[in-house]
Amino acid sequence: MVAPQPARSRLPWALTSLKTGALKRIKIDPSLFKPEESEVVEDLIIAAVNDAKSKADERMQSEMSKLTGGLPLPPGFKLPF
Repeated sequence: MVAPQPARSRLPWALTSLKTGALKRIKIDPSLFKPEESEVVEDLIIAAVNDAKSKADERMQSEMSKLTGGLPLPPGFKLPF
């Protein structure tokens, strides 16, 4: 039996995220941009992804509160688990 091999990505970028799902860092292959542009583009992508995640989280909380509005939940208890 052959041992499984780890998958290797051939994508021209690498992502680092926090356990909360927020994007912390992105590193794009420098050959895709002019050297002076890559950092700005990486920062803009991080800001856009984190903003979208924040808005999605707010929307989820809003929709969940509509569904659980009448339920007597203990303080600090959040849905979904």
